[in-house]
Amino acid sequence: MGAVAAIGPSLAAKPARPLRVVVLDDDAVFRAVLSRLLTGLGLEVLATCSNIDSARKRLAGGDVDAVTVDVVLRNESGLDFLKWCRTTHPSVVTVLVTAGTEKGARTGVDAVFLGASALLTKPDAKRLEGFEAELRRVFNDGKGRENTSGVRRPLVRASSHLKPESRRELLAIGASTGGPPALLKLLKGLPAWFDAPIVITQHMPSLHLGYLAELLTQQSGRVVEVAPDHAPLQRGRAYLAGNDRHLTLERVGGRLVTKHFDGPPEHYCKPAVDPMFRSIAQVCHGTCLGVVLTGMGSDGAKGAVALRQSTNPVLIQDQDSSVVWGMPGAVMNAGAADAVAPIDRLSQTVLEWMAWTQGANR
Repeated sequence: MGAVAAIGPSLAAKPARPLRVVVLDDDAVFRAVLSRLLTGLGLEVLATCSNIDSARKRLAGGDVDAVTVDVVLRNESGLDFLKWCRTTHPSVVTVLVTAGTEKGARTGVDAVFLGASALLTKPDAKRLEGFEAELRRVFNDGKGRENTSGVRRPLVRASSHLKPESRRELLAIGASTGGPPALLKLLKGLPAWFDAPIVITQHMPSLHLGYLAELLTQQSGRVVEVAPDHAPLQRGRAYLAGNDRHLTLERVGGRLVTKHFDGPPEHYCKPAVDPMFRSIAQVCHGTCLGVVLTGMGSDGAKGAVALRQSTNPVLIQDQDSSVVWGMPGAVMNAGAADAVAPIDRLSQTVLEWMAWTQGANR
């Protein structure tokens, strides 16, 4: 798989009305269930389609905001529809729904790197409540736009009492909708000599995280793994929150060590960014940089406030390069952003705020 050239469509400019959605799935029962859940979340389901041809015809009407796509259709591939949609309807947000299998997980992650904005795992009867929570997270209660007031923030560095002067030991990243391609760009842009440990909370079903770590490792040249429990952070490695638990950090003998927290979901997410940021605020004082990438909702904002109260600066992705500016925008609105950068300049801005230069003493 080649480098990602684009991150995908944005929801930031959608009008303040219910999102209009098309459901594409070849299972009539699941189409009905999904339509009912989406309607209950305040979305307007325009049509349910059993095949790609009917979905294409419905999208031709030009009034569709989003489409949910079953990856595996009878004699068809949801990936083919995704590629077509990216080309002909780039403003339509695509949400992939995959089977709860390893093959489905790998296909779903591939789809995210092809431009799908979000990824969900098709539930069985026992997981229906959890699936509804995932839908709520992805669609943010059916709102057609984030509360950003349409303000563009071209700043590379926001006004801040914190300065990028002290070398920092840890990089902590939170991301959601559109996050994997942004993560890849960020990790690829960091030079090999930058070997500070990295912890990441990316909203994604746990089934998909192992393959996500594999792809990020292959394409970034940096080792990425799903975080083990009670493991000291190692230089040069990146750790993904996973296993349906919040990733937190503690200090043991002066070293930062992973510690998973099996608490309730926050912002309908588990793992969530806020618990990770809060724990880092308790054990790092001025030695961590927090980064919030594209994502729906407001997860990470309260944690960013806690980070800054511990003199840890926070960098956010800018609105123009975000698929959804909900999470970064919430950090901005909370007054917790020390710097704002587009995705193409994010790696360099991270190095500046981490105060890392090649050949500097460690």
